[in-house]
Amino acid sequence: MNNSFARLIDGMNATLRQEVLTRLDDEFARGQVYGVINLLNTFKVRADWSAGFLREEVGKHFDTLDRFAAHVRDKAPAVRLPELPARPALASAAVADLLRLRDEVNGAICTLLGWLEAQQAGLGAPLAAELETLLRDTMRAEIAIELKNSPLPLFAEMSSGRES
Repeated sequence: MNNSFARLIDGMNATLRQEVLTRLDDEFARGQVYGVINLLNTFKVRADWSAGFLREEVGKHFDTLDRFAAHVRDKAPAVRLPELPARPALASAAVADLLRLRDEVNGAICTLLGWLEAQQAGLGAPLAAELETLLRDTMRAEIAIELKNSPLPLFAEMSSGRES
């Protein structure tokens, strides 16, 4: 039977805490071990087969692009949108594909921000502001997803060499 990646990381962290830290008297060395534990925790939530957060990010971005395009079509049908990436099936996408898609939709959001600035007169200030808020909210959502899927850093332990 194979252990899951998360269980392997938890085992490494437990070994470092129980077997290594208990034998170290030097605070610097203990801080370094806490740094390794912190790094392992990061790997645990961001490993290749932990692609859930990438799917969530990319899905939210495509939702935003769809809402943006629908909003422009409804409120300013004469204005021509730049070409936007097509939404692929995310459930079966490999991590490398998800990373590429995340970069692609982030690029599309940047393109739309520039497009909004250029189209301000044709869209009108209220609609342009509403669309900009939509794009900026999705950028904030990406950061929130990243933070939600990152372990809390062990800064206190790394700097003091002691468990908090």
